[in-house]
Amino acid sequence: MTTLIVANDLVGLGKVALTSSLPIMSSCQIEVLPLPTVLLSSHTGEFEHIYLRDLKEDMKGFCQQWERLDFKVDGLVSGYFKSREELDLVAQLAEEKQIPLFVDPIMGDNGQLYQGFDKTYVEAMRNFCQQADVIIPNMTEASLLTGSPYLERDNYDKATIEKLLRDLGKLGPKKVFLTGVSLEEGKIGLAYFDKETNRTIYRMQKRYRNHFYGSGDLLTAILSSGYFYNLDLLKVCDLALDVMDRVLSSTLSDGRPLKYGLCYEPHIGYLFSGFNALLEEKNEK
Repeated sequence: MTTLIVANDLVGLGKVALTSSLPIMSSCQIEVLPLPTVLLSSHTGEFEHIYLRDLKEDMKGFCQQWERLDFKVDGLVSGYFKSREELDLVAQLAEEKQIPLFVDPIMGDNGQLYQGFDKTYVEAMRNFCQQADVIIPNMTEASLLTGSPYLERDNYDKATIEKLLRDLGKLGPKKVFLTGVSLEEGKIGLAYFDKETNRTIYRMQKRYRNHFYGSGDLLTAILSSGYFYNLDLLKVCDLALDVMDRVLSSTLSDGRPLKYGLCYEPHIGYLFSGFNALLEEKNEK
């Protein structure tokens, strides 16, 4: 079994970050070691009176023990950090234990930094991504990491996307997944760049007009699981987008406010079966 540390925020209400990563990655036969970065009573979209606790000191305790222990870990998947200091703690842990990194550089969306982040944090994240094997930014985070203008939806072509991917590759990662790419009406998805082959491949799905909290976390959970199992990443992309489409459709059909999170539970078995088929295919080769 593959064992991964997942460093991300832990949220009570709304099913995002670690709350969804644990069941999704377990369905992909990943043993998850959670490293909580921030504790929140709910995610920060559409909720009020949110309780938040910065877990920087707790993270220090986790990292201090884990650096001393000799245990098997195959990789580290990172998401949201409250501060540059937390980012540095995880970077040090990964470096000292020589753990490969799969980084979701969570900093912003819709052309804007999230509240509480500044240029200093962007620079720290850029340095962190230089240490990564794989990064999975959205369009906003890609522009922040490369210092390039934000690409407005419907205002770019494949050539522009591929230059952005090459610039992201220059930071250091071997592979880049760019999310939120939309090149035609009614479609949205991923652009995947492999630096070794210098190829960019696109995978698209139906575009829903709603905002779904936690959709990026679901993608990162499945793609990182496939990466650390050394599966065919294009097939993992296809599975992830297939699962995503089913989940988004179920979430809309459920009828409750979208702020309460994705309705992924009915599709856990489907994900398990699809991922297990990819594992069996790999083992037969």
